Order: sequence, then C-alpha cells, then structure tokens
Amino acid sequence: MPKGHVLGVDGGGSATRTVIISTEGEALATAKAGPSNPITIGAERALANILEAVDEASARCGVHEFLASRLGVAGTDLSRLRQELLDGMRPSFGDTAIFSDAASALAGGTGCRPGVVVIAGTGSIAYGENRLGETARAGGWGWRLGDEGSGYTIGLKAIMAALRAHDGRGPETVLKQKIVSHLRLGRIEDIIDWVYEPGREPRDVAYLVPLVREAEAEGDEAAALVMAEAGAELGFVANAVIRRLGMSGEFPVSLNGGVFKQSSVYTIAFEEVVRREAPGCALIKPRMPPLLGSGLLALRSLGVTVDEALLQRVEESYRGLGEADE
Repeated sequence: MPKGHVLGVDGGGSATRTVIISTEGEALATAKAGPSNPITIGAERALANILEAVDEASARCGVHEFLASRLGVAGTDLSRLRQELLDGMRPSFGDTAIFSDAASALAGGTGCRPGVVVIAGTGSIAYGENRLGETARAGGWGWRLGDEGSGYTIGLKAIMAALRAHDGRGPETVLKQKIVSHLRLGRIEDIIDWVYEPGREPRDVAYLVPLVREAEAEGDEAAALVMAEAGAELGFVANAVIRRLGMSGEFPVSLNGGVFKQSSVYTIAFEEVVRREAPGCALIKPRMPPLLGSGLLALRSLGVTVDEALLQRVEESYRGLGEADE
C-alpha cells in the first residue's frame, strides 16, 4: 500500500467541506468554504470555493500533495460542468475524480457498504449500490426541474401556501406572518421582489425550512401538509432506485441532509412510502458525513482495504479534530 495522503471533498448547494486523510486512515485536517454546486452558482465560483477549502485544510496540516482525490459535488454527474471543474484541478491532487455528492454520502453513510442514500438538503437525490456493485440514481435534477422533498421545494411550497391563504384560495396559515417577519418584509406582497431579486439562490429559499417546522409544531395544517407531501415525494424517488437495483430484504437506507435532522411528519411520510417497496430495509443515520465518504473512496481507489479497523481509525481521528458534528 502506498504511503501518503488523500483528499476528500463534499460540495453542496450550501457549503463545501474538505478533509485530508493519511493512507493509514488518520484524518489530519478539515476545512469549509462556500457552496460548490456549479449548476446554481457557476463552475468558476464553485471551483474557487473548492480550492479555498482545500488550501485551508492544507495550511492546517502542512500537506499539499495527494496520491488521490475524490470530490463528491452536487450537480456534476449529469452536467457538462463536471469537466470544467476537472479542468481546474491541480496536478498536486493526484488521481482525481469528480462524481455526485450522493456517491460520497452513500460511502460515508454505510461505510462503503451496499445500500441506498437519500439526501434532503438544499436539493435532493437518491443513490444506491447493490451487492453486485451496480449503481443507480433518481432525482437530483436541480431546483428548476425537480429536487422533490428538498429544502428548496419545502421553502417554495411554504411561500405558495402563504400566498394561497392571502388570496383566499387556501386555508389560513401562520406561515404568512412567519415568512414576512423572518424576511423582514413590509407585507406579503413584497415576497415577489425578494424571490426574483437578482442573485437569489435556492439555498435562500431552503433556509425557510425551520419556519415550516416551527409552524408544523404549532399545529398549523398547511405547514404539516407541506412537510408530509415533501416526505412522500422523496420516498417515491428512493423507491425508484430500490426497484432499479432489485434490492430486497435487509439493507440500509441512509438519511442524509438537514431536512432529516429533526423528527417530523416529513420522515413519517417518507418511511411510509419507502416501506411499501422495501419493508425490510433499515432507515439509519449516516455513520460518517459525506466528506469522509469522499476520503474513503479516495483510499479505496488506491487499493486500501476499507474494513472495520480502518473505519474506526478514520472516525476516531475525525472526532479528535472536533468535527464530529459537522
């Protein structure tokens, strides 16, 4: 096994995180920068944020050369922008590959074991790998074409529910006042200028999710309906992957992303739909975050055996960096 270091990157619609790991499995440094989904912010800005995160991590541990680098970046696996990012990678990154952030999330969530990962952050996607090594994905088409069950769609549907109530064509909801207050609008009509303001990003809309959860907890029916419909929609996305891979019996479904972090009718609706397709699956919290998943994939690309001993070394050293809750 070669001695040296690998680089793992997790790039999403809200932030970019990177980790440097030795080939023995010791996490040496992490860093964070702005978003790096090239579909939403452009390849140039995404690349700048990736390199910023890498440079900060390198500065923290003094490692600037890598045997392999694996970057899980949202919005890249089906887009030509992936090549633009690859063209901007440095020779010092060694053997480099860029793929969907879902692949990193699956590797981290299951410890490089077969299963399915479902991500519900700013965007959404489902991705899986079966015991034959076959992979499949569903969703992840971006905020203009899908992202069902994502933070963006929850925020958008909350705004729409508030507008329906304002028009008198939908039930009354506390979402209207919560949105006006949170965004510091003078009145609900000002939401037009806020939404269509140049530079407005999907993550800005996704930041409304805590308001929807708050309203749901207060018993607001419109908010509960928004969350339940979003969870069910994402369940159908997950089921598409499960069917295509022919997965049955016991296998893990890792629930990743901020939308899953709090118990809600969202998760209940998601599970109800998924169990229609896979009653024996186990819904789990991810074992490791996606950036460590990228690091594990980089190690595996070098022929390093990703066994339980290695997984524990990575976990323990990562906790030692004070990043366990990242």
